[in-house]
Order: sequence, then structure tokens, then C-alpha cells
Amino acid sequence: MSIRCKLLLAAGLILAVNLSLGLHVLRAYKGAMTESGRIHQQTAETVTQAISVQVHFKKQVQEWKNILLRGHEPNLYAKYLAQFEQERQRVEELSGRLLGRLEPGSPSWQQAQAFEQAHQRLTQTYRQALLLFDREDPLAQIRVDRQVRGMDRPLTDLIDELILAAEYYKRDQLAQMAERLEQRENELLAVVLGLLLLSLLGLLVLAERIIARPISLAIQMAQSISAGSRHTQASIQGSGEMARLHQALQTMQANLLAGEQALNREKALLEQRVKERTRELRFVNEELARAAKAKDLFLAGMSHELRTPLTTLIGLTEMLRDQLYGPLNPAQQEALKTMDESAHHLLSLINDILDLAKVESGKIELHTDHVPLQQLIESSLSLVRSSAESKGQALEVKLDPRVALIQGDIRRLKQMLLNLLGNALKFTPAQGRIGIEVLAEAERKTVLIRVWDTGIGIDPEQFDKLFEPFVQLQEVPGGHNPGTGLGLTLVNRMALLHRGSISVQSTPGQGSCFNLRLPWDPEQNDPAALGHETKQTTGLALPTSGGQGAAILLAEDNPANREMTRAYLQRQGFAVTTASNGLEALSLARDTPPDLILMDVQLALIDGLEVTQKLRAMPGFAHLPIIALTAMAMPGDRERCLEAGMDDYISKPLGLKELLQLIFKWLR
Repeated sequence: MSIRCKLLLAAGLILAVNLSLGLHVLRAYKGAMTESGRIHQQTAETVTQAISVQVHFKKQVQEWKNILLRGHEPNLYAKYLAQFEQERQRVEELSGRLLGRLEPGSPSWQQAQAFEQAHQRLTQTYRQALLLFDREDPLAQIRVDRQVRGMDRPLTDLIDELILAAEYYKRDQLAQMAERLEQRENELLAVVLGLLLLSLLGLLVLAERIIARPISLAIQMAQSISAGSRHTQASIQGSGEMARLHQALQTMQANLLAGEQALNREKALLEQRVKERTRELRFVNEELARAAKAKDLFLAGMSHELRTPLTTLIGLTEMLRDQLYGPLNPAQQEALKTMDESAHHLLSLINDILDLAKVESGKIELHTDHVPLQQLIESSLSLVRSSAESKGQALEVKLDPRVALIQGDIRRLKQMLLNLLGNALKFTPAQGRIGIEVLAEAERKTVLIRVWDTGIGIDPEQFDKLFEPFVQLQEVPGGHNPGTGLGLTLVNRMALLHRGSISVQSTPGQGSCFNLRLPWDPEQNDPAALGHETKQTTGLALPTSGGQGAAILLAEDNPANREMTRAYLQRQGFAVTTASNGLEALSLARDTPPDLILMDVQLALIDGLEVTQKLRAMPGFAHLPIIALTAMAMPGDRERCLEAGMDDYISKPLGLKELLQLIFKWLR
């Protein structure tokens, strides 16, 4: 039998017993209430009858008085005598009934009996007195009245006491009935509570037997199974829910045992396979390590073996172009120019291949610095401007004034921009437009550098292949597509190394837009707020004492670059004087000789090279440190600066920490 059926059966049995007892209790209580009502009615009737006896006795006495007062009239005498007899009979009848209602021997019964006897005597006395009553004699009334005067008073007192005794009797009977009723109620309440308690106890015992105990045994069995035992026997048999639960646990236990045995077999098999795969993987790893080592050796050899002859080729070409081996005619000069460009292009391709190999092998490191974004863009554009002008292409620049500095590797950032600009030049027809746009994204803490063109565009279906190495998607206008297809791949890898990203938007026939997004911290955007930094992310150790008031003359024609560099150097403790052209720089240096000069090469009025030559010719300026600041980064630029008398050379864009390290180097 199921638990539900057992519980319903038990609940039905308990309900039937309680209903039966409830009906019995209701009947008993109803009988008690009926008895109480009967006693109350009986005692009330007794009191009422005693009062009736009193009333009719008083009427009998009144009729007697009427006879004496008006009995001389024959009609009235007969009337009052009849009424007197009528009331006498009524009193005797009522007093007899009252005696029948009272309990024999009780005080009230004795009072009623005494009244009845006294009433009989009074009645006999009244009758004897009437025999002496002469209606013709005026004095007969007085004599009779004197004979019976006061005889009714004891009976009146008796009837009063009788009524009082009846009231006491009524009260005693009602009190006894209330006591019996309360006792019956208490008995019935005790029986009901006892039955309810027994019913509850029975339910608890039943629940313990058919629910709690089987569940407890099931829990113990489940805990034993979860603890690892697989041989626990079910302790409940039958077809109920609990029996089925125990049987299910028994089945689960058997299935777990079978599963564990199968798992152990599979585990042993897997362990054997893992050992075999481990041996194979160890062999493959060793092969990969050997291949990686061979690749590194190959890259090192390639770097040396390819760069060495290229260096010789580029050097000899430059010597020939400089006519160190004799004069050249125009055709020879054009041929040497073509050789020089091809050699530099080949060197660029080799560098791209080597850089990609370093990135993929994880051996490339970024030397991060605070990079002035405007200088970075200007120096990148200066390297492609001549090529754009030769094709009649317009270069457009739009900068966001909120962005002054970004953090990154100067060389790699410039490499990314040059690759993007080079692609724009290559795939944009003559008379086209190429541009760079910078947008600050303060909420995302990024800066967006957009390189766009009005070239041939890219089919959106080819976007997925755009950043794969050695993939060329289209031909340049009017001819073969030069290059290795590594430029955009390197841009993508370098962007990821800078924790940035590169994406593209393009419409065939209308142009392309490459979006280079790099991290940017607005709080480190002000060069004057960088503070004295002694621990550098580039690994350069700077003196902790700062500039210590050293005087520096900064000659820079670009107002934004001049103000940014001045603010940064002043923050480092230097006393900075600025000049916007060559004549001003020459005058300031001559009037107040500084400790060091930062000289832009491309100055107005007099360029930096001529200013340096004039200063070196003056007394006291032979050993003054002069460092060249220039966006020119072509071969031979460094040598021309050193030949003019400058001590060192740094190309734009400037790395502020790199510039600071170079200043400390020459001030020591």
C-alpha cells in the first residue's frame, strides 16, 4: 500500500473516531442542557405556585373581611361567602400541588405542610365564627372580628417563608445543576483532548513508521553510497514508495559500481594512451625546439648574410652618387638612383620579414615611451611627402588638440604609420587624396588614428584575408603590385603588442580607411604633469636628481612641439629658453650661453646646420653640447648633422624619456 493510501486511511479512521465521540459529546451536552432547562422550569413553576398560594390566600382573607363589613345585606353576604369558599378551595388546591412539587422532608416541603395545616385550622375557625355571626345584630360584626383578628398573620408569615424557601430551593437546584453541568463539560473536554492527543500520537507513530524511518534508512544508504560503498543492502521490502526508493538506490548503487568498473578500465586505457601521447609529444616538442633553434639560427644568419652585402651595395652606390670615383653623366646618375632605391626597398622587405618572424616567435620587445603624437605624424608624413608630390597626391592632416602624448614604442608606431601611408600611396591613383585623422576617445581611454585614401578600395569579402601574411589582394593602378604582403600583417601584430587593434572600412572604387586604435591615458597627456620619473618602462635609468637647474636652449620652429618639450624639460628641473628661428637661436646662444642646445635642423631664416657652424666658430662654443632634433631620417642625415658640428642626433618623433636620457648623457 502506498504512503498516500496509508495516510488517507489513518486520517479517515481518526476522523471517524473523533466524529463519533463528537456526536456522543454533543448528545451528552444536549441532555445536560435539557435537564438544566427542566430543573430551571420546575423550580420556577414551584416559586410561581407558592406566589399563587399567597395571592389566593390574601384574597380569601379579603373576602372574609368583606363578609364582616357588608354581610348585613343578604345579597352581598351570599356573594362574599361564595367567593370566600372559592378562594379557600383554590388555596387548598394550590398548596396541595405545591407539596407535590417539593421534595418530601425538605425545609420548603415542611413550610408548605405547616401552611396547609395552619390554613385548615384558620378555615375551621372562620366557619365557627360565622355560626356566631348575626346579621341583624350590629355588634355581631365586632364580636366575630375580635374572635378571628390576627389569626391570618401567622399564615401570612408562613406563606412568605414558603416563597423564600421556594426561592432557596430553586437556587440550590440550579447551583447543583450548574455544578453537574460544569463537571460534565470538564469530563467531555478531557475526553476530547485525550482523544486528540491520542490521534496526534498515533499520527506521529504512523509517520515515523511509514515516512521518517524509511527516509532515514534511505539517507543512510545514500550517504554510504556517496562515501564509496557499493555493497549496501536495501532494508525495506515491498511495493510502496519507500520500498521503490530503496530499490532505486540499490539499482543506482549497482549502476555506479558498473560505471566505476568501466571507468577504471577506460582510465587504465587512457593512462596507457597518455603515456604513448606524452612520448610522442615529447618527441614533437624536441623536434619543434630544434626547428625553432634552427629558425633562430637561420634568421640570425639571414640577417647577417643579407644585410652585409646590402650595406656594401648601398654604401658603394652612395659613394658613386657622391662622385667619389669620378664624374657621372645624367644617365649614370639616374641608374645609380634606381639602384639605391631598389636596395633600400629590398632592405625594407628583409626588415619586414625579420620583424614578422620575431613577432611570431615572441622575441620582439617594445620600448615604450611618452611619444608626442603630432611629431610622430609629422615625421611619418615627411618621409612619404616627396613620393606623394611626385604623383600629385594631396596629403591632409586633422589632429585632435586633446591628444598630446601617447605611450608606445616610437620605432614601431612610426613603422605602423609608414606601412599604412605606403599602402595608401601605392593604391591611390595620381591626383588622389591621402589623409591622417586623430580622434580622442576619452570614455574608452583610446586614441583613434585613421589613415584614409581615395584609392581603388577593397572588396569587403576580402577583409578576412587582409591581415594574413604574404597575401596581396589587388593590383596597383596600371601595373603589378610590389611588395611581399607583410605590411598590414605587421601593423596588425604591432597593434596587438600595443594592446590596440586595427580595422578597415572600404568601398571598391571610392577608397579605404584603416582605423588604428591605441591605448591613451588622458591623465598622462600633459608633458608638464609627467613629473620626475626615475623608473622607466624603456629600461633607461635616469638620474634621480633631475636637471638641477641646467640651462637649455631649445630651437624649434613648430609652436606645439616647442611648448610641449619646454614644459616637459622644465618639469624635470631644467631652465629652458626657446627660439622659433635660426637668427633668434644664434642671438640667444651668443648673449647667454646655455649648458646645452637642442637644435632643430629645419629652422626659418637660418637652418640649424648653419647656426651650429656659426656657433662653433665663436670663442667658448667649441665644446658646448649641441643635439640635433629633426624629422629627417634618410640615410646621410645623421652624418651631415655631425659634420656641421653637432654632438648627437635624435630623430622625430621624440621619445621624451629617450630625449631626457640623451640630455643627461651630455651634461655629465
